[in-house]
Formats: sequence, structure tokens, C-alpha cells
Amino acid sequence: MAAVILIYTTKEVVIRARLALRVMLQLSKKVDYALMALMHLAKHERCLSARGIAESYAIPQDLLAKILQKLAREGFVMSQHGTKGGYRLARPAHQISVMSVIEAVEGRLALTHCLSGFGVCEQFDTCNIKSPLQRLNDHVLMTLSRMTIASMCDDDYQFYDSGEQILPHTQTIVV
Repeated sequence: MAAVILIYTTKEVVIRARLALRVMLQLSKKVDYALMALMHLAKHERCLSARGIAESYAIPQDLLAKILQKLAREGFVMSQHGTKGGYRLARPAHQISVMSVIEAVEGRLALTHCLSGFGVCEQFDTCNIKSPLQRLNDHVLMTLSRMTIASMCDDDYQFYDSGEQILPHTQTIVV
């Protein structure tokens, strides 16, 4: 039996590690900061500087500036130069879904490697949790797609109708 030795560049190792970490159900700090900035812009409805937003939330200014530049390239915010310049939303807050922000900042979201399209799983053909996890993944993605920056700004926003239950015998926990 011959052994197969795989050699990866440092960049490939970093990319694979990031993909492995991103499969966990946890938003990155970049996504947190992007959502915080978008909510801040939605509430203030005027041009605001990256420095001002960063100071409001104790966010590293350089990192927030890069995130806002990415959000501008993706069409979520517009930047305006000059003394009264800064960033503002490029479209109404109710048209910006949380899912679209996550995808713009971090890429496609999936709960497991087999659902991400990047991972290879040796148990794929015999896996007994693949279908339930696919349904759970679909519910998470649907919830994130339904939630908008405007709904995040609304303290009274309900994720689900009062009688709706996503999974039987579970509680819906709103964080």
C-alpha cells in the first residue's frame, strides 16, 4: 500500500484552517463589526466617519475601515469624501439581509463541511445525520435571510410568528 503525501503551501494551510473554523456556527468578529456598523448607520441616517463608528463601539479603527471598504465594494454602503464625508447606507436598511452581509464579509455559510461544498467527508455515503443537518442548515440560512438590518434595529422585532415552532420540542432562543 503506497502512502500519499500531500504538500500544501502556507497560504493553502491558512485557507483550509479558515474554512474548517468557519463551519462552526459562530459569526466572526468581522461580521460582528460589519453588522454593528450597518446598524449604527441605519439609526443615524447620515454620513458618519469610520473613526466615529469605531470609537462608539471600541472597534479597531483600521479593521473597521477595511470592513466598510468591503461593504462599499459590495454595495451595502456608500462612501463620501470631504470634510462632511464618511459612510452611509447605499440602500434602505430593510433591503439588507443579515445573510447577505455574512456572505459579503466571510463567504458562504454552512453548518458542516459536507454542506459547505468545500469539505470532503469519508462518511458522506453512510451518514445518518446529513438530512437532518441539511434541514437545520436551511432553517438557519432562511432565518438569517429574513432578518434585516432594519429588523435588528427594532427592539420589538420577533424572529418567528408566535405559534411557529422550527424544531419540535425546542425553545426558540432570541439572542
